[in-house]
Amino acid sequence: MTAIPIGLGAGGRELWSSIADEYELDPAQKVQLLEACRAKDRLDRLDGLLRGDIDSWARLTHRLQTDDYELKIDAALTQANATANLMKQLLAALRLPDVATGKRPQYRGARGAQAPSVPGGKKAGTVTALEKFREASGG
Repeated sequence: MTAIPIGLGAGGRELWSSIADEYELDPAQKVQLLEACRAKDRLDRLDGLLRGDIDSWARLTHRLQTDDYELKIDAALTQANATANLMKQLLAALRLPDVATGKRPQYRGARGAQAPSVPGGKKAGTVTALEKFREASGG
């Protein structure tokens, strides 16, 4: 049994226990799981906000320069959607084996720029804007 990190809420602790007690995680996976647990806790707070259990969805702020007040409304739904997507990505990145089959999801390595097919990074027979400029200006 892996110790539950300090600072997690009820949802985060439950998620940690359900995964860390079931699987042997390497250090990188533990970091990903911790971030997923934190995202779970944020989602729980945002859900309370959206359901009205927490009433801090709006706040009145005082502008010192103008003596005006401004009503700021939190973007809880937008944040909840973004956080849910983050949590989904973090959990998928753990690549935990499927309980039924024992197989891990396919590994996809880092993606980056692909090498150009023609030296210089341009297609054969094309002329760049810089080359056109140089040709037009006699340089």
